[in-house]
Amino acid sequence: MNFSTIAPPPWQLTGDGFIWLFRFPRGFVERCGFMAEWQRACLAQTLGAMMLVDYRDTNVGPYRELLFMPGRFNFGGRRAFSISKIYVSTEASVRGGVENWGIPKELASFTRERRSDGSEIFSATLDGRLVFAATLAPYGPRFPISSSLVPLTVAQTLNGDLLITRSTARGAARLCRVRDLRVDGARFPDVTRVRPLTVIAVSSFRMTFPVPEVVQGYFTERPERAASSLRQLGTE
Repeated sequence: MNFSTIAPPPWQLTGDGFIWLFRFPRGFVERCGFMAEWQRACLAQTLGAMMLVDYRDTNVGPYRELLFMPGRFNFGGRRAFSISKIYVSTEASVRGGVENWGIPKELASFTRERRSDGSEIFSATLDGRLVFAATLAPYGPRFPISSSLVPLTVAQTLNGDLLITRSTARGAARLCRVRDLRVDGARFPDVTRVRPLTVIAVSSFRMTFPVPEVVQGYFTERPERAASSLRQLGTE
């Protein structure tokens, strides 16, 4: 990995956003989850998530993000979540995500409109076409939330290597109602077809995205050699 032209890890991020938790039907993620072949081969469980985030301060400046995680994946006995589809609002975030962590970020435009009743409309567009839009209305008391409750350990691939990143985060959360959810299924998983387990609004969070653990040649070496390298990093 060459960090010379990008903001290197760790990244420190603050902001707010929304998290959908799902238990997806396996057929849904296989047909609609935008998974790469290596993700299809390693998929273990379909407890996944979608996140819509407004980062106010990061190592590459403010940006917004929409991402999808189909579930948990098995890598030689070690399990982690993985991102199969993700859009962000700045080129700096795209480059940093790809080159630092193997996250397949794509560029899109985002808008966020807050309403007087406390709800808001959050949307993403690509080439002038709507990718995702939702009206979101947080409600109820706030409660603390941390990375022990949110899927923040992710595994991605870059140049045949396996990259495992253990993020940490802390913030405050409320339950959230979602209205008028619209998704272009050709550009993002159509989660209108799946009922979420819950949706939460997270505010004032602080997150650290660290240097990833790298298992070199995991997807290019012989499986037994790659598994041995992974065991040296430990299991979870």
